[in-house]
Amino acid sequence: MTNTELDLINIKSKLLEQIKTQYDEKQANEFISKINDLTDEQLIEFLKQQGMIQGDDKPTQQQCIFCSMIFGEIPTTKIGENEKAISILELNPVTLGHALIIPKEHIETEDKLPSEVKELTNEISEKIKKTFNPQRIDLIPGHVMGHQLINILPIYNNETIESPRQKQTPEGLTELKKQIDTAQPEKKEAPEKKEEKIEEPTQEEKEEINETNTWLPKRIP
Repeated sequence: MTNTELDLINIKSKLLEQIKTQYDEKQANEFISKINDLTDEQLIEFLKQQGMIQGDDKPTQQQCIFCSMIFGEIPTTKIGENEKAISILELNPVTLGHALIIPKEHIETEDKLPSEVKELTNEISEKIKKTFNPQRIDLIPGHVMGHQLINILPIYNNETIESPRQKQTPEGLTELKKQIDTAQPEKKEAPEKKEEKIEEPTQEEKEEINETNTWLPKRIP
């Protein structure tokens, strides 16, 4: 098997992974079936049309859908951002408030994620929790076409990342963004400092100062 054939198999595999995450089960199965029916020549032509390979059949830098999102080439509904990551609402969510944390760099393994990714994950999780009040929030690592990401999945019953997905409309995503943007993570108030009261001694505790209980030095004339 040549290197070109191996590259084609690898790209096809990543494309199928991408389809599974971006479409509901019925649509995904239809697309996957059509792609599997293509010959190698037809697949190469399809990949060229999609901008996933160049004319010399080599993968382009923009073959990753999430890199395209970060560079603004694909519209997204962004709900958070810091120096190293962005957060967007999932286009085909499992549950209400399903969001993604995407590193700005094309990072392929979870252990290489910078701390800023975790910071943004915690921030967005708190906002989603306050906005939609789920039973809990599951953080589920994933990757598409080699780009590592984190699913923020609100759990209301017994949903999992494999549960059926529902496609959101642009209007629906905009409304969800408004709700999340107005939610602020709860701030923990510092405990109030109790003022220490200095108790005055009772009358009984006070000693009477007199000649019998007080020693004074003799004055030298």
